[in-house]
Amino acid sequence: EPPAHRAGPSPGDPLTALLFLLLASCGGKRAPTASWDAGSVAEAAWEREVPFALKAGYTISVDAPTLGVSGSTRGALLVHRPGRFRLEIFSPLGSPLIYVASDGKAASLYLFSQNTWMGTDKAEETLRELTGGAAGLEDLISVMVGQLPFADADILSAERTDKETLQYIFGTPQGGRAEVSLREKDLTTQKLNAYDESGKNVLSADYTDYMKVGKSRLPEEVVMTIPGVNLTLELSFDTWDELGIIPDSFEVPAPPRSKQIDLLVLLQKAREAREEGVQPASLDELMGEDDKK
Repeated sequence: EPPAHRAGPSPGDPLTALLFLLLASCGGKRAPTASWDAGSVAEAAWEREVPFALKAGYTISVDAPTLGVSGSTRGALLVHRPGRFRLEIFSPLGSPLIYVASDGKAASLYLFSQNTWMGTDKAEETLRELTGGAAGLEDLISVMVGQLPFADADILSAERTDKETLQYIFGTPQGGRAEVSLREKDLTTQKLNAYDESGKNVLSADYTDYMKVGKSRLPEEVVMTIPGVNLTLELSFDTWDELGIIPDSFEVPAPPRSKQIDLLVLLQKAREAREEGVQPASLDELMGEDDKK
């Protein structure tokens, strides 16, 4: 007599359900599960603790042929957010070379060697002109202190490039984009490149290292480039100090008998020269004979 047939597990049997789950997990490709949330990490980086008032000392290498300034020397930086900063560059003997400042509304720059003052009462608009709409005053300050700029910008894409680094692409005003690399463990900016709507690079920053300052991490070395005015700054910070008393020094008045240039006009001419593929050799060449006083 043939052996009796034993019925297998029924579809509703718990053992059957377990077998189906095991088989499903082994066969085919499963959709990857994200181990981090791009929006949450960017929000945390934007809110990373950085004192709102800072003073820094640094050594600096300047390459700005259009402005007639180049070489290595020392300088100082003051930051008071929102939107206020002062950058000073000195000669090796300690005499001033360049002062740049903004009080959040106006911006000014003075070249001591040329007795030339440049200013505008439209600081935000001027900086947007310089960077093809990509960056404003707060973005520039964020770049200087190593905090993620472009606060609340649209995240176009985000990916992990290695076990320590997250790569973001943000949409910027006027149709540009910014590519930013973050170190995940401390949310510090590692590299930044911003582009205008035509795809031209308008601002870059490359950070070598950071130092611990209180509860914050602030840049130790950074190279900043602004192609619109043919400017490269290599800064090595010696000190960062949080300020308790804020100095009233976020303006650079035009000295008597100085040559005065509208900063917004200068940047518009720089943009036109860039679009024409021309690299002026000097500030006078950039401004043209008709603008000389």
